[in-house]
Amino acid sequence: MEQGKEDDDWAERYRPSTLSDMEGNGDKIRRVRIWLEGWESGKTPKKRGLLLSGPPGVGKTTLAHAIAKEKGWSIVELNASEQRNAAAIRSSATRGSQYVSLENFSRGSGTTGKTVILLDEVDHLSGGFSQVSEERIHTTMGSEEGPVLKGDSGGKAELLNLLNKTENPVIMTCNDPMKLWGRGNWRRNRDRVNRVSENIIFERVGATDLRRIALRVLDSESVGIDPEALDALIRRNPGDLRALVKDLQSLSVTANGHVDMASVSELSGSVLRDSQINVFESLKRAYNSDSGLLASEAILNSDKDPDEILAWFSWNNQSVISSRGLEEISGAMCNSDSYLATKFTNRAFRSWYWGSSLPTQAIAAVSNSKNDGGVFISFPEFLRRGGETWRNIDLIERLAVSLGTSKSSFREDLWPALLAIHDKSLGASESDFTVAKKIGMTGEDHLAVLGIPKTSKVGKSILEEFGQAEEKFEIEEAVSKDIVEQNNDESQSTLDSFG
Repeated sequence: MEQGKEDDDWAERYRPSTLSDMEGNGDKIRRVRIWLEGWESGKTPKKRGLLLSGPPGVGKTTLAHAIAKEKGWSIVELNASEQRNAAAIRSSATRGSQYVSLENFSRGSGTTGKTVILLDEVDHLSGGFSQVSEERIHTTMGSEEGPVLKGDSGGKAELLNLLNKTENPVIMTCNDPMKLWGRGNWRRNRDRVNRVSENIIFERVGATDLRRIALRVLDSESVGIDPEALDALIRRNPGDLRALVKDLQSLSVTANGHVDMASVSELSGSVLRDSQINVFESLKRAYNSDSGLLASEAILNSDKDPDEILAWFSWNNQSVISSRGLEEISGAMCNSDSYLATKFTNRAFRSWYWGSSLPTQAIAAVSNSKNDGGVFISFPEFLRRGGETWRNIDLIERLAVSLGTSKSSFREDLWPALLAIHDKSLGASESDFTVAKKIGMTGEDHLAVLGIPKTSKVGKSILEEFGQAEEKFEIEEAVSKDIVEQNNDESQSTLDSFG
């Protein structure tokens, strides 16, 4: 595990260099080894990709580098900070097929050595699985004046193409596979990727593995630690290996060769934990806690924002909490929903605090702490549905282009605002067409945004009002144009004006 003392960053110094050095997720590592055996046999395996999903800090990226180092293979890496459009991914595949490590070359195995193509954080790939033309890909790859394709255009489609054709192992990492699948047709997208890649879900590392790693690192650095201090350090860690090693390095600065309980307590109060707990684990902790403080701590460290957490609570409360309990917390759930809505009308960010704290405290008050952890958390099905009226692909594309943004940004950032400015409960009106006119929406677009069927009575009424407003708008535009033109004509200088 030790890489020498030359690295200032302990997370790099003690990064595992082989699969045998990795701690935790033993059953997952075995599946990785089986996948590697397919490549080492000389025959290209049916599934040419490996999708490693799970929370940050559990060793997904480290595993990819360990595979390359252990096997003596080269590695070509494309991470989330770079453009990962169709052309960029195609270029990575080309480099992967041409690149030969010096080690393989010196051993005379340059023609047989593999190149690992690592695509880090593929859940950050934006857009859908729509393909872009081969002409645009080749033009971008050969362009000297600047790329034709920008951002992640066509990236997911080219990723599928790579997984179908590559002669080198492709390893992908992600924190949230649902973001990779996308909201619309997510099951179809998931199945398309899983047909050509092995999906292995990594979990947070357990206390035993954390303890073993901590002692190994401290022994290597000749630093001692009190048993109770080690227990406290592990207890406050959510299973994040990288965070553990960083904490150990921070403690060593003032330890003078030995870490005590006071040092760990001081670190706990000063270090902001950058790791987040998987939403499933967060809800399990909240439902199994009869302490409002502990429940809130679990939810605040979750990888979901208050809006999403409320949706997860609403869905899972039905199966976890008794009928009487549901009745008792209904008021808190309703108030939480109302508080979250205020973020559309003011800048009171405290609404997010109460939006997550109210349901959490209420659930802790009625929770059954005798569950012994036996709580089943399921994904809210209503978050997965992609057939709502407003999810019209053509509408999203047109509005995204009109507003100069991406489809993903429109759905995530602008869509809630469009809903809020027409929400009756916020004092708005469905018959306010001001914004629709400004951004070039039609009456049917306006109904699609509001989720109102155009054949319904309300829909027909709004369409009629929209048509009347459109005529009025066109007349006002024409009058305004005439006035401007008339003023321009009057302002022209003539010979008569000098008479």
